[in-house]
Amino acid sequence: MKKILVLSILISAAFALNAQSLIGNQLKSKESIILYLVEQEKLAHDFYRALDTMWVTDIFNRVANEESEHVGKLSAVAAELMINVPNHFNEYPLGQFIDVKLRHLYTELMIAANFSLEDAYRTSANLEERKMYDLKVALKEPNFELENLTYKALLIGSEDNFKTFIRALNEMNSGYSPILLSPSDFEALTKNILANDAWPNFDSNAKSQNRIGLF
Repeated sequence: MKKILVLSILISAAFALNAQSLIGNQLKSKESIILYLVEQEKLAHDFYRALDTMWVTDIFNRVANEESEHVGKLSAVAAELMINVPNHFNEYPLGQFIDVKLRHLYTELMIAANFSLEDAYRTSANLEERKMYDLKVALKEPNFELENLTYKALLIGSEDNFKTFIRALNEMNSGYSPILLSPSDFEALTKNILANDAWPNFDSNAKSQNRIGLF
């Protein structure tokens, strides 16, 4: 048990150190940014869908459904801008991606979330941090109004999901250290978290310690 705990901590630390955004570093064109965001939302959907099969709690199913809607919204924006979203984006099986760095990220996420429900919530919060960061960077680009409205809507959704996971960790008496948010931004985002401020009728502890199968 102690070895598992130590390994979990080491993997979480390594995961945090590798936190970075592709936007602004490697993705320059409008097309590459939108396509990256589409596939990032697919990654989020696949990740939460996988967690839903591992842990007995309804939160991951709800968030996975939301991420599927996000893929649709971004794909619609791409269509309006005459940017072709390859069909195989949606045809790829769960957990498979075109972007190599997203493939590696998915593997890191799955390993970090595997040890306990607490780790699953913490890793999910890590992912939402990355998404918030990328959307904020995308909003700094010269965009059309449709892009900005969509990115802002997705940012609000990601912030809500992030707060849901932080609240779940709080209910487990577990802390969280942000990997991309500044301490002040983290405090501003989470200081007024209430018991059910993001998902109504959600009980993070209901049967939540039960594990379904093995990863």
